[in-house]
Amino acid sequence: MNATPSSAGNRFPFRQVLLAVLFAALSSSQGRAQAMKVVQIIAPGAVNTYPNGVNKSNIVVGDFINSSGATVGFAYLGGNNFKTFSAPKSNKFTRILGINDANVAVGDFLGTDNFYHGFIVTHNGTKYSQYDVAKGTSTSIFSINKAGNFAGATGFGGPNQGFVNISGKVTTFYGSGTDNTFALGMNSSNTVVGQYIDSSNNSHGYSRSSSGNITEIVFPGALQTSCTGINDAGEITGWYEDSAFTFHGFTDIGGQFAPNDFIFTAGVSSTGSYVGYYYGPGSANCGGATGTTCYGYLATPQSDTLSTIQVTNAQNTSIYAVNNPNVFAGWYTDSTGAVHGLMLSNGTATNIDDPKAVAGTTICLGINNPGQIVGSYSTAAITEEGFLYTNGAYTDIGVPNAISTYAYGINDAGVITGTYYDSSNVEHGFMFENFTYTTIDVPGGTNATVWSINANGLMTVDWLDANGLSEASIYNGSTFTTLAIPGALDNFAHVINKSGNVIMGWYDFYGNEHGAFLKNGTYYIFDDPNGNSLRGDGLNDGNLIAGRFLLSSNGQFAGFQGTIP
Repeated sequence: MNATPSSAGNRFPFRQVLLAVLFAALSSSQGRAQAMKVVQIIAPGAVNTYPNGVNKSNIVVGDFINSSGATVGFAYLGGNNFKTFSAPKSNKFTRILGINDANVAVGDFLGTDNFYHGFIVTHNGTKYSQYDVAKGTSTSIFSINKAGNFAGATGFGGPNQGFVNISGKVTTFYGSGTDNTFALGMNSSNTVVGQYIDSSNNSHGYSRSSSGNITEIVFPGALQTSCTGINDAGEITGWYEDSAFTFHGFTDIGGQFAPNDFIFTAGVSSTGSYVGYYYGPGSANCGGATGTTCYGYLATPQSDTLSTIQVTNAQNTSIYAVNNPNVFAGWYTDSTGAVHGLMLSNGTATNIDDPKAVAGTTICLGINNPGQIVGSYSTAAITEEGFLYTNGAYTDIGVPNAISTYAYGINDAGVITGTYYDSSNVEHGFMFENFTYTTIDVPGGTNATVWSINANGLMTVDWLDANGLSEASIYNGSTFTTLAIPGALDNFAHVINKSGNVIMGWYDFYGNEHGAFLKNGTYYIFDDPNGNSLRGDGLNDGNLIAGRFLLSSNGQFAGFQGTIP
């Protein structure tokens, strides 16, 4: 019995002109950001990791596949603390599927008799008992509530039935007709959620009340839905398949559905934290997806707001950087579609258009606290040149003998970072200090870009690995420390501030773009209120973040600023 889904650094050649003052309006509308504090969960020795349940103490239970192909249960206790568990009679297959707030865990194992058997165990393993609905049939326990009532699935030689055990009394049921049914979540009101599989092998979500009434739950517009968890507040978690045949996790709070940034969402705690897994870089072929590994996650919602930044009458506004005086840098397209580099201070926008540039090709990419700006523009020879803007004066930044140069970052000491293409059109990162260019490449990687440098000389570096995936690192001049955003297949580290916090962007398995913030060693992922494509680019020492997001389906975008969390 299995209740998981069945399968499942752009360059901008733009430029700038004479100083022109425009008005930039911050949108008065504030939207709730879909922010999550996230922790990556990789069980020790795991090839693929699948968290299934979580309680109010954020103890996470699940299972993983090891290098020998065995499935092993685990409990994640925070930090690097894990406990593993294999049922005494297991034939190399044990899953821990649920846990309540009293730390009682439930699950199943495949026995040598080729039947699944349920079990109940305390998370520290001091008490263990096997549980079967009946002899000669399979039993899996997926969820247990704080009263000790539990729910699961049972069956042999035909469709599985869902079941509940309430105060020792067992009731079996089908979600619809005699469709294959799984009871996957159960709260303290004995409300059960789960999935049933129809004759066409499509999944349907459902909710079953304590009195036995069953209601189908469909994520709006979904081809398939499965409900995997429910807490005492009635919040439901699950997954769905959309019209593009891609899978997403979701939450349902009082009928308000919201997708999240992960492939699969499982159980939800009484405090609203939820767990699941995603497809990340690797070679384990997670869920049949070649070149990926299944990584677990624990996500805790954060209540935050982002504010829109738009130049008045602009078609698009893109914010790439912000300094401590809250001056923003980036670029925008005016009402005619022409591109201009942008400096935005106290609601006033100033065009930054390099006089050497082909008209409409200047973009601003970085700014320091004194107000110096770096960026790039296109030359008449159709190459890219970096520039430094200081109080109205422009200075070219170009690596000698390079085909093209892009200047991305500058710190208060005037050290500039970026990327260039050599005479063989190979991309490298660089640092420019004391009139000297230093090439920065990542060992074993290619296509390095040095996005920023902070006051302490720490740099953010993006690069491609051997599989062609984008990786992100912090570089201290001798050592590269890789950053891995939970949920990401591709990682991009943009600006690092003096505290070592990093604003980031990332792509999921389907190529959707999202924002991330690494703060004090903890990752926070976020999207704009409408869930459209968003990228995080700018960060100052006060942890004000900035970037851009899509405004509409026609590709228009606006900037944003905000704090996470």
